[in-house]
Amino acid sequence: LPSSLFLLSATATPKIIFPTCPRNEISKLPQPPLSQTQPSIPSLWLTQDFFGEELIYTWFVDSDDIWVMLVVRKLIWDKKGYLERYKFINHFGNVAREYGYNLQVCEPRNKKPIAAYFCDFETAPLNCNVEIDYRFGRSLFRSPKGFTFPPTVE
Repeated sequence: LPSSLFLLSATATPKIIFPTCPRNEISKLPQPPLSQTQPSIPSLWLTQDFFGEELIYTWFVDSDDIWVMLVVRKLIWDKKGYLERYKFINHFGNVAREYGYNLQVCEPRNKKPIAAYFCDFETAPLNCNVEIDYRFGRSLFRSPKGFTFPPTVE
């Protein structure tokens, strides 16, 4: 694989190749798309205002024009529980999907993505997945799903 790509074990088939998260200083990252003459594509501005204002440092479209990259504040991300993270990713992922983009969430200076919302845009109906590395690099999607339920008492 080229050094600019990172293979993250994903639940989707085939395996998805994620771009490497940016490792630059925040000030040196690309800027979000912004146009004064037409709507910006993709437009995550309103979603950022409602769902991620304090969490997001910046966002931009990667050089391959396939992924929206969200760079989040690590301390705030770490305070979020799994469901809060899922809700955040789902909101931004849905907006990115509407514009034909996948979404990747990164922390500053961390090469590996911490979450992603990605779709196979070549299938109908559209098949999308969420991958979250929760704590200690583990993904809940790779955890055993054998939940045991207590017997019902009548």
